[in-house]
Amino acid sequence: MDSKVHLVGKTNVTPSNIIFFKAEANYSEVFMTNGQRIVLSKTLKQMETLFAPFGFYRPHKSFLINLRHVISCSVHTNRQIELTNNFRADLSRRKKNDFMEIRNNKKVSHC
Repeated sequence: MDSKVHLVGKTNVTPSNIIFFKAEANYSEVFMTNGQRIVLSKTLKQMETLFAPFGFYRPHKSFLINLRHVISCSVHTNRQIELTNNFRADLSRRKKNDFMEIRNNKKVSHC
C-alpha cells in the first residue's frame, strides 16, 4: 500500500492516485485519477524531488508523470506519452533516449 505524501495545507495524497503534474510558471497542477485537480504554489522541480522515489519521471520541462499511468507512447513521431484518463504529456527530444531506456527496462510496460 502506498504511503501518503503531504502536498499543501491539510492535503495528503497517495502517489499512485496521481496521474501527472503539469507546470504553470511557479505553480504546479496535479491531475488525480478521480478527476480532481489541485493547484500548488510549488515548482515542478520541488515535486520531482518529492515524488521521484514513487516512480515519477520528468519527460519534459512542463510535465512530471507517474510511470504507472502510462498507456502508450509515441517516441518517434509526435513524441507524446498517453496517460490514464486520455491525458497526454510531451516528451522532449533530449529525454527521448532516457525514456526509451526506462521503457526497455520494463518500468513502462505499455510502450
